[in-house]
Amino acid sequence: MGCAVMSGIVVLVVGVVLLAVGGGLLWWGRKTQAKTDLMRSVATASAADVPRLLPGELTEVKGTIRCDSPLTSPEARTPCVWYRSEVKQEYEEREKDSDGNWRTSRGSETVSSNEESAPFFVEDATGRVRIDPANAEIDAPTLVDRFEQQPSGVPAGLSVNVGGLTIGGGRRTLGYRHTERLLAVGTPVYILGAVRESGEIGALPEGAHGHFIISHRSEETLTRSWGRTARRLGYAAAACLALGAVAAAVGLVLLVL
Repeated sequence: MGCAVMSGIVVLVVGVVLLAVGGGLLWWGRKTQAKTDLMRSVATASAADVPRLLPGELTEVKGTIRCDSPLTSPEARTPCVWYRSEVKQEYEEREKDSDGNWRTSRGSETVSSNEESAPFFVEDATGRVRIDPANAEIDAPTLVDRFEQQPSGVPAGLSVNVGGLTIGGGRRTLGYRHTERLLAVGTPVYILGAVRESGEIGALPEGAHGHFIISHRSEETLTRSWGRTARRLGYAAAACLALGAVAAAVGLVLLVL
C-alpha cells in the first residue's frame, strides 16, 4: 500500500471522527439551548395556583424545600430530599508504550455509587405544593469532597519502588475520593415539571415534550449558565465540523490520486 494511500486513509479517518464529534457537540448544544428556551417560555405559578392548572401542563414553582420525613445523607449526615454519594479510586498506572518505554498515567474509577430521593414540598408565601422527584434532572451542590490517602502498609499494586526507582508495571492506588451532592431541607429551589391529577408536580407523561428540572440555583442563574454552555458547544461543533469536512475532503483526494 502506497504512502499516499495510507496518508489518505489516516486523514479521512481523522475527518470522519471530527465530523462525528462535531455532530455530538451540536446535538448537546441544541438540547441545552432547548432547556433554556423552555424555562423562559413557562410561566411561574405560586403554590396556591398549582391545583387550578390542567393535568399534564408544564409549570415552574419557586420556594423552599420542606419535608416531614427527610432522608439523611450517608456522608454529610444532613437531612435532605435527594443525595448522590460516590467513592472513586484514584490511581497511578505504569505501563510500557509501543516503543518499550515506561510511562506513568493517573486515572480514577468509581467503586461505589448510591442515589436516593424522597417526595417533598416546595413552600412559598401562598402555601406548599408536593414534588415527586423521580426521574428529575437534579442540579444540586456538592457538600462533600474528601480525599483519603491509601494507608501505609496496604499493598498498592504490582510495581515495586527500590531506591527511588520503580521496577515493574501495574496500578498503584493513591487513595479514595468521597463526594456527595444533595438537596438539603430548607434549601431554596427552582422546579420545572408537569402538574399531575393529584395536584403534585413530577415527571412529564411518557412521550410528552419537555424537561423535569429540580435545581438549587435560581431560574436566572440557570438560563445564563446553560445559555453560555450552549453557545460554547455551538462554536466547538462548528469548528469540528469545518475541520472534519476539510480533512475528509483531503483524505478522499489523497486516495484518488
